Amino acid sequence: MLFGEQAWNHLGVITVMWKTAAGESGETRLSGDDKWTFGRTGGAEAPTVGIDNPLVSRTALVIRDSGPGPVVFRGQRDNGAKVALVSVIGSVTWLGEGTAGNLTAEENRVELSLDDEVLITVDVEFDHRGTVVERQQAE
Repeated sequence: MLFGEQAWNHLGVITVMWKTAAGESGETRLSGDDKWTFGRTGGAEAPTVGIDNPLVSRTALVIRDSGPGPVVFRGQRDNGAKVALVSVIGSVTWLGEGTAGNLTAEENRVELSLDDEVLITVDVEFDHRGTVVERQQAE
C-alpha cells in the first residue's frame, strides 16, 4: 500500500503552482477529471484563480490531465493577449486563441500576458504516467 506523496504520484497527480502579477500565489493538485482554471470572475462557474479584468476571458486558461502529460487550453480571446508555453531553457511556443498544447517535462510553464504585462505564471509538475488509456487499463 502506498502512503503520502507516493500515493499521489501513483494516482497520476499533477501539481499546478501559480503566481499572479498582483503577487498572489498558490498550489493545487489535480487528478482524474479535475481541472485548474484562470479567468475573469463573475461567471456561472468560479475559476480556480480569478481576476477582475474585462479584457480577460472567463476561461482564459484551463489545465487538465491528458495523455502522458497535462494539456493547457487557451480560451482567452485576443484582446492583445499572448499565451506562451515556456521551456526550462527559455524557448517559447505560442498558443493561438482557442487552441491547446501539451505540457512536457521540458516545457512546463505557462504565461498569460496582456499588453506585455504577465498576468499569471503557472508552473506544472508531473511524472510521466503513460496515456490515459494505459492508466485506465492499469486500474
